[in-house]
Amino acid sequence: MSHRERLDATLAAHAWVCESLLEVQQLVTDAFRQPTGPAAASAREARDLLHRLGCLSLALDRLVDDLDGVDRSTPAGADALARLLAGPCRVRFTAATGEPVRLEEMTVEQVVVAAREHVARIRRIVDAHGRDRLAVRAQRLRSSLDRLRRLAADAAAEGLGDGADPVAGLAVDGLLEQVAAAEAAGRGRWLRGDAGPDGGDGTLSEAVDRAVELTDAARRRLRRRCHLELTGRLEAYRQKAADVGRAEHPGVEESYRDARAALRPDVFDVTGASRAVRAYQQAVNGGTR
Repeated sequence: MSHRERLDATLAAHAWVCESLLEVQQLVTDAFRQPTGPAAASAREARDLLHRLGCLSLALDRLVDDLDGVDRSTPAGADALARLLAGPCRVRFTAATGEPVRLEEMTVEQVVVAAREHVARIRRIVDAHGRDRLAVRAQRLRSSLDRLRRLAADAAAEGLGDGADPVAGLAVDGLLEQVAAAEAAGRGRWLRGDAGPDGGDGTLSEAVDRAVELTDAARRRLRRRCHLELTGRLEAYRQKAADVGRAEHPGVEESYRDARAALRPDVFDVTGASRAVRAYQQAVNGGTR
C-alpha cells in the first residue's frame, strides 16, 4: 500500500470512528434517559463501552493532528509521514472511577476493529433494553429524523448539497402514524409487560429499526457530501492564494489552518466549517486578515 493510500485509509478510519461514536452516543442517550432497576446496569455497561470508544477516537485524533502537522513537500517531511503511518497509535484508556491510565499501542486497523466491536456491543445492549418497547425505537427514529433535518437545513443555508429534502425520500410519515396507533392500541398490555404494542410479532419494530438505519445512512451521506464540497472549496481557494502570491501571507496561512481544523471529522459542523472556509476566501481576496 502506498503512502497516499495508507493516509487515505487512516483518514477514512478516523472519520468512521468519529461518526460512529456520535451515533452510538445518541443511541444510548435515547435509550437510557432515566435508567432504573435492571436498566441501570445496562446503561452503565453501555456508557463504559462509550468511554472506551471515545479513548480509541482520541487516539486517532492525535494521530491525525500529527499527520496534519507534517510538511509533506520536503524529504524530511515525507520520511516523518511514512514513520507516522507505519507506527502504532498510543491509546490512553482512562476510567471515571479513578483507575490508573492504561496505555496500549495499536495499529489503525486494530483501533478500527476494536471500535467496531464496541459499537456492535453498544447496539446489542440498546436493542436488548428496547426489545418489545416500540416507544424506544420510535423515539430513536424521531431523533434521527430531527438530526437529518437540522443537517439538511444547515447545508441548504450554506449552499451545500443538491437542495433536495432527504427526509421526503425516506417515506417515514406513514410508519410513524402506524407506531402512534400501535402505541395507543396496545399501551395497557405493553406497560404490564404482556406484549409489545405492535402485537408482539416485532414486524412494526423491525420496520422502525430499518427506517432508523436508512435515516442515519442518509445523514452520513449528506454530511460526507458537505465535507467534500467544503474541502474542495478550500483547496480551490488555496490554489488561488498560490496563484496570486498570497499563500505565504501570515494572516492568510492562519485562516487556512483554521479552516482545516474546522473540517476535521471529529469536530466537523457544517455551519462552522462553511464560515471558516468563507473567512479564508476573504483573506485570499485581500480581506482584513
